[in-house]
This record gives sequence, C-alpha cells and structure tokens, in this order.
Amino acid sequence: MKKKRVLVADDAEFMRTLLPEALRIYDFDIDVVENGLEAMSHVDKKSYDLIITDYMMPGMNGLELTRRIKAKYPHTPIIVVTAIGPVLELLKCGATACIMKPFNILELQNTVKRILSEER
Repeated sequence: MKKKRVLVADDAEFMRTLLPEALRIYDFDIDVVENGLEAMSHVDKKSYDLIITDYMMPGMNGLELTRRIKAKYPHTPIIVVTAIGPVLELLKCGATACIMKPFNILELQNTVKRILSEER
C-alpha cells in the first residue's frame, strides 16, 4: 500500500519538529516547510493526502493558503492549527478541521486518522 503524503507548514521550528514526530506512528511520507509560500510551491509540484498548516505565518497565513489550495485542489483535506484564527472563516474557506492551540497530541492524531480514513 502506498504511503500517505502529508505536508506540514509552520513558521515555528518547535511545531515543525513536533507535528511530524506526533505523526510518526502512522509511517507517513511527511514534508515540512516554514511558510505558506513554500507550502504552495510544494503542493503545485506533488500531491498530498493531507496538509497541516499554522494559521499565523509570515508572507501567507493559513487562511490564504487554504483558499489557494482549495481553489486548485478542492479535494485535498487541510487541518489548520491556530490559537487565534477565525475558525468559522477557515472552515467556510475549505479547512477540513481546525485544532486550537494548545492542543493534545492525541487530538491531533485522532483528527488526522479520521480524515485520512474517510473515502475521498
């Protein structure tokens, strides 16, 4: 079976380390980038089964990233991790789920598992 591909976009080094580590139990193929512009570049080059992005990032925030990805790749699920983001607007723009900081690792793992187990 083909490995699921996940892209993590976050400007905080801690989160770029934590998120892939939390998902290691699933044996995903994970790419990590520092911002929304890098994320769009990656998404345009290869397909992902899931994108996990921070809301507050320099250059392009998670809301704009969600809008751009959904405009080009409407079936790609997106989880936005945020402490202060506009959750309703994120969901209206196509985010599959929002996880509020601080979050529980188990909550993240269960959300990822649920999204990736759904038929697309």
